Amino acid sequence: MAVPSYRLLVIDDSKRDTLLLERILRQAEDATFTVTHVETAQAGLEALEREAYDLVLLDYYLPDMDGLAFLNEKQRRGLPTPVIMLTAYGQERLPVAALQAGALDYFRKDQVNSSLLGKAIRQAIEKARLQASAAADAARLRELEALVARLQQQLKELQGSR
Repeated sequence: MAVPSYRLLVIDDSKRDTLLLERILRQAEDATFTVTHVETAQAGLEALEREAYDLVLLDYYLPDMDGLAFLNEKQRRGLPTPVIMLTAYGQERLPVAALQAGALDYFRKDQVNSSLLGKAIRQAIEKARLQASAAADAARLRELEALVARLQQQLKELQGSR
């Protein structure tokens, strides 16, 4: 069975943390990861507008904006790529705020290992795909409901003109 391959965008201003993440990802046995790295939130937004990625690994503390502001801006721009937020500092309210802002998962960097991160990435990508599919299905259902309503109206008009 083929091992899945994923394109990741890592947004982190710490070269050391990025190298550690890349090493952790190389250790994953059930997937391969191609990593693109940028150091600022703005560069990350621009990268997401230019290229397709399966997932973003986002550091909370960035030089130009924090992770929550990034998530809000990503949503405002309509960029659908799923995000897992990472931080070196544990804050009590941050995980909830990150999830409410649109991150699909949240980890402290010192808790991450290849098994945990690989599984979280696959789950976040699958969840994002399911959400996109459900949204597309809901839009199609609304279109069909509108079509049925128009056809019912036309039928009533035809029956009324007899």
